[in-house]
Amino acid sequence: MGSHQDSVKLSLLALIAQRLLCALPIMSLNIILISCAYGSTETPVVVSIKKPELTTTNPQLSEADIINLALEKTKATFGPFELRPIPPMNRARTLSALSNNFYPNLVMMMSYDDEMVEKNPYKYINIPIDFGANSYRICFMRPELKEKLKNIQSIDELRNYTFGAGIGWLDIKILRYHGFKVVEQTSVQNLIRMTKAGRVDLFCRGFNEIFTEIKDEPEINGLSYDESFLLYYPLPKFLFAHKDNSAILARIQQGLILADKDGSLKKLWMTKNKDNITASHFEHRRIFRLSNPFIKNLPKDYEQYFYNPQKPNRVP
Repeated sequence: MGSHQDSVKLSLLALIAQRLLCALPIMSLNIILISCAYGSTETPVVVSIKKPELTTTNPQLSEADIINLALEKTKATFGPFELRPIPPMNRARTLSALSNNFYPNLVMMMSYDDEMVEKNPYKYINIPIDFGANSYRICFMRPELKEKLKNIQSIDELRNYTFGAGIGWLDIKILRYHGFKVVEQTSVQNLIRMTKAGRVDLFCRGFNEIFTEIKDEPEINGLSYDESFLLYYPLPKFLFAHKDNSAILARIQQGLILADKDGSLKKLWMTKNKDNITASHFEHRRIFRLSNPFIKNLPKDYEQYFYNPQKPNRVP
């Protein structure tokens, strides 16, 4: 972990040094020219981003919002930028694009997983940009299951139901580790359809996701959602990039630190999630907690950023 953080810091120092050198007056025609394209006013740095899977009229907080905030905070130092969405694609293709560094400065929000970090050429910023909202799951279901679930008092009872999750989601590994039956699908829309058809009993979403989807996703019509419990497992979501793009990741990290210090990061999160918090009625829900055995190598400092629904007046 120390080497990971050190490399990001070194990338940031290199960027600052480059900006200082670019600002020096040219004293001789014999000097070695230094490339100053990064951050120049004429050439914005391109940052590739993944668009949300569902299109909504009131979108949830996305990595694009967070990346834009961080880059704006550092524009005076590093110059202009352009956020460029990549074409829509499934998770497998997106991960392949990230691993092969296919798009310029592709930065993605993903759930941290020890194995994924060890086996892939990724670097990340250890600030959970959703403030842990995706760790608190509220479940879609067919209306006829609502009364049965209202009476559930234990995790053992929950194991009698089949869960749905997207292919490649860390949720699958966590749920199966704890003995749950999980059906995988390629997209959120397909999981919604399978829940309506009865092939999946519970399709659980972060409290930051579910209420936007209820309002704006036509496929939701005919489904209900549970109002009696939260399913919790720590699911820290970080911004990841290919290791060759450490420079842009270092700039974003610096911007996030600035936004955290001046309160704008928390303000943005609360602006996007205030209605979700109200709609979740945390005070009326039991919390069933599962461990996440796939983040053993991750230091716990990310926890300081997690929202705690049992202390709703305290924003991280």
